[in-house]
Amino acid sequence: MEQFWISPLGELTGKPEDAYTRQFKQIPDDTLALAQIAAFTNEEHEGKKHLKIDWVLTDGDFTGQHVFQKLHVFDDEPKKRHRSLNLLMLMYKTYNLSPKSKDAPSNADLMVFKGKEYGIKIQLTEPNDKGKQYTWVSEIHPVAGFKCETGNVQSVVHHVDTALSRNADSRLTEVLEDDIPFK
Repeated sequence: MEQFWISPLGELTGKPEDAYTRQFKQIPDDTLALAQIAAFTNEEHEGKKHLKIDWVLTDGDFTGQHVFQKLHVFDDEPKKRHRSLNLLMLMYKTYNLSPKSKDAPSNADLMVFKGKEYGIKIQLTEPNDKGKQYTWVSEIHPVAGFKCETGNVQSVVHHVDTALSRNADSRLTEVLEDDIPFK
């Protein structure tokens, strides 16, 4: 049995830099990176089944970060299911593999992908109602000839178009400013 206070990663220092989780950076939209499959499993969320891939990036500024991907191979929407099934088949063909049966792959069947490396394209979702964006994997490619490239972070500047800016009339502005009771 292993000794509790011995770590295979080295000496236990008790220093903050060794104890705290490092801060992860937001991966920019349209990043192309090499990634390895850390886990590939059947999952269910709110009654909907899907396959979930846990990718770990193996190159660049984001090495070690995880990106998750859902394959909607059980979805009721035909286009979404068709695309997901094709992506899964592409994953098999990239490594000259074949599904073991005509049935949906089990977690044991998906283990064949653990540790496999692909080139992936990472994109950002549109901001949700809380303004948060999430990464997702939109493409996978064979490693051979894949060129890694960090995407660009673009700041979004919102221009508020109002009746005053659309109909900029200095006389109207002067009248409105004269009617303001407090200055």
